[in-house]
Amino acid sequence: MSEHQLPEGWAFSAIQNLTSADGLISDGDWVESKDQDPNGSIRLIQLADIGDGDFRNKSNRFMSEEKATLLNCTFLAEGDVLVARMPDPLGRACLFPGVGQPAVTVVDVCLIRVGSSSALTNQLLKYWINSPSFRGLISENASGTTRKRITRKKLEKF
Repeated sequence: MSEHQLPEGWAFSAIQNLTSADGLISDGDWVESKDQDPNGSIRLIQLADIGDGDFRNKSNRFMSEEKATLLNCTFLAEGDVLVARMPDPLGRACLFPGVGQPAVTVVDVCLIRVGSSSALTNQLLKYWINSPSFRGLISENASGTTRKRITRKKLEKF
């Protein structure tokens, strides 16, 4: 079977078509330094936390519940797929394991939740995004002069 052949009964589909009604594809939130609060109760998940297939839990940033509400932040759920829209490597993905408190993510991370009635699972999607063929698509579609990035709009069409 070649790279572009699928088993009988399978079909190509874009990520945006694989999320169910209770699913979600979203950019992270536009949280600036001024919005952060070291004493806040909401964890801010950043690029440093997104490993190549694993959640690294490296950052230590927070914001208040009031600020998260004011900014209309999207709260993460355990098992969400987090995709780094900036290097390195570009397009690396992991599952959010939960961090013991409410959490949101920054704009440079794409959040994908396939939903309860999708034919795809978040785990399988993570493996697919981290595959060489998907990473090739990301590389071919990346833009930026000083630092390559991939847009959520492009990601959801793959």
